[in-house]
Amino acid sequence: MKRFLILCVLIAGIAAVALPQAATGAADVQIPPFTTHTLGNGLTVVLMEYHQLPLVELVMTVGGGRALEPDSLTGLASMTAELLRQGTQTRTATQIAEQVDFVGGVLRTSAGLDQFTISGEFLTKDLPAGLALFSDVILHPVFPQEEIDRERSQRLATLESIKEEPGNIASIAYNRRVYGMHPYGRQALGTHASLPRMTRDAIIAFERQTFVPNNALLVVVGDFQEKAMLASVESAFGMWPRGTAPSVPSVAPKRISGRHVVIIDKPDVTQSQIRIGNTGVDILNPDRYTLQVANTILGGGFTSRLVEEIRVKRSLTYGANSSFASARQGGTFTVSTFTKNRSLRTTIDVALAELKKIREHGVSAAELSKAQNYIAGSFARNLQAPENLAAQLSTMLFYHLPDDYLRGYVRRIHAVTLADINRVVPKDIPYDDLLILVVSNPAETRAQLEGLGPIEVVPLNAAVE
Repeated sequence: MKRFLILCVLIAGIAAVALPQAATGAADVQIPPFTTHTLGNGLTVVLMEYHQLPLVELVMTVGGGRALEPDSLTGLASMTAELLRQGTQTRTATQIAEQVDFVGGVLRTSAGLDQFTISGEFLTKDLPAGLALFSDVILHPVFPQEEIDRERSQRLATLESIKEEPGNIASIAYNRRVYGMHPYGRQALGTHASLPRMTRDAIIAFERQTFVPNNALLVVVGDFQEKAMLASVESAFGMWPRGTAPSVPSVAPKRISGRHVVIIDKPDVTQSQIRIGNTGVDILNPDRYTLQVANTILGGGFTSRLVEEIRVKRSLTYGANSSFASARQGGTFTVSTFTKNRSLRTTIDVALAELKKIREHGVSAAELSKAQNYIAGSFARNLQAPENLAAQLSTMLFYHLPDDYLRGYVRRIHAVTLADINRVVPKDIPYDDLLILVVSNPAETRAQLEGLGPIEVVPLNAAVE
């Protein structure tokens, strides 16, 4: 009942929020001002008052994630993140869940490629209780052995269940193949080999290595007064002892050269999952704005070229898309779709033709304008929600993006020209250098794939370890 009431409050509040002005090409998105503070222990605190809704969003970002995992402990970052909520010095996992639910709040923990993220959402009136819970899981986790054993068992079971989900198989296998030996390619859940090796001592050591205040950023967005909030944050986190921030070696993933075809052997499927791509640009690459516009035209929306050619014209699939994913050391470019086994080669050929077309012929002025308006409108609308605003602000500051990244995003999107598309696309959207990975029945489909490149058939158990 309490969550229903909170939802009603949110809907009422959002209805009263004016959409940020982003209608014209040169306009900046208007966001509330924010202030930056550094506590004595090195914790960076960013405060943004946003009084449209009676909510406070807290996002703690800690440098780490998969980029810091030891080679033998794949999945350690996400295991550590999940266990933060499973017991502290004064609260059990059940008590944490019950207390968060009692105030109708949200408390999440996760691990990405470069960072841990702990986020909380609480009504303003419940902020003292919410901040106490939020800080407790960050400062005082104890990683109970029984919770470690339970989480390990669940993950091992999940790895088995994933083998029945072709889409998940494709995504896991594709990332591992594209990134190769780079840490970004590690299986987030862990593997059958690494999970048994995740001892409590290893988890504690990894958490202590990364969770120091001078390796962390706290963003708070919402209905509060800055002076009082800063005092509350100081009270909650001021005694967190400073440590040595971990050093993360920065090595760009190696780009795939030539075309390589990989079939993940799943003989029971009647539809083949398809992933086509290569490594991509890092998050600081100045061409990311141009690539987002180009990708929106190629495969980033319901009216994209891939959807039009693969779904609308030929009815080969229900969905097709392309995307760029970027992080500190690099990223990926990926075309994703699926089709019946008998139409696998046709679908791949159509996708490849679209890659070649956009590389060689660019896009039209009408496509450019349509994509720019779509991106601008979506970006501005998403910033209305405090949760998204806090997340975007955290990303901007964690990755040291330009200070006007949020305000100037729409302006930069509208500044993309046809000449920019023609310059960037041939360089960053691959065609000759590609991984073509399918989850399929090779007895039915291998012959279709002849001529695309050397073919390797990988057993399912090797693809999802």
